[in-house]
Amino acid sequence: MGDARRVLAGKRIVVTRAAAQAVDLLKALQYAGAIPILLPVIRILPPEDFSLLDEALRKLDEFDWLLFTSQNAVRIVQERLEILGTALPKAAPKLAAGAVGQSTAEEARGAGFSVMHVASRPLGVALVEELGGQLNGKRVLLPRSDRASPDIVTALARVGARVTEVVAYRTVSEEAQDEEVVSKAMGADAVIFFSPSAVDGFDTVCGAGNLAEFSAVGVVLASGPVTLAALCARGIANASAAVEPSVARIIEALANSFEARDQRVSSGAN
Repeated sequence: MGDARRVLAGKRIVVTRAAAQAVDLLKALQYAGAIPILLPVIRILPPEDFSLLDEALRKLDEFDWLLFTSQNAVRIVQERLEILGTALPKAAPKLAAGAVGQSTAEEARGAGFSVMHVASRPLGVALVEELGGQLNGKRVLLPRSDRASPDIVTALARVGARVTEVVAYRTVSEEAQDEEVVSKAMGADAVIFFSPSAVDGFDTVCGAGNLAEFSAVGVVLASGPVTLAALCARGIANASAAVEPSVARIIEALANSFEARDQRVSSGAN
C-alpha cells in the first residue's frame, strides 16, 4: 500500500458502482490518499418474475453444482432461500458450489454454501473449464444477470453439464446525470468499471463519446478481463485490468496504470 499511497495521493477516482457494493473500495481509496467520486451507472433490480428462480431453489437438492459468477447472484439466492424458508446446508447437503473470484467465493461461503472451486481467472468460462469432467452429466444451477454473456452456457454444454440457467436479477442503466455531475466525472483522474453493463451505463449517465474523450488523458481501469474486452470494443485501447476484482488488486492495478501513463507522457515529452 506504501507505493499505492505515493501514486494515488490526491487522485480523483470515479467508482461506477452502487454505494452498497463499493464500501470497501471507497475506504481503501481514501486510505491511499485518493479522492473517490461515487457515480453509480447501473442498478441491480429483481427479475420481473421470481417464479423460475424460486422453483429451482425449492428443488436445490436435485442439483449437483451451483455456479456463482457474481456477488449479486449470491445475495439474491440467499435472500430468496430465506424467503422460501430453506436453510443451508440442510436443504442440499451434497450441493457443491463454484465461484468466479475470491470475493464471490467469500460471499457464497458466508451464505452457507460449500465452495469447492474458485476459478483461477475471473471468468465464468475458466470456472467451467477448470471443473471440466466433474460437470459431465451433472445438474448445474446457474443464477445470474439478465444481461450476462452466453459464453458460460456454451462452455457448460461443451463439458456435458445439464444446466438450468435462471435470471436472478436485472441490470439496468442509471438515468442521465446533469451537467455538473458529468463535469465532475470528466474532470477526474481515473474511472473504474466492474462489468460490461457499467460501460454501457456510463454512456447513458455521462453521454455517448465522453468515455473515449476521458481516456485520452485519464486512466480507465476494468475489474477483470470481461469488462476490459467491453472497453476495448468501445475503442478504449489504453484501458487496463486488475488481475482479479478484489479491492487489493484494484488498488494495485490503479497505481500501476497511473505509473504507466506517466511513463508514456514522459516518453512523449522526450
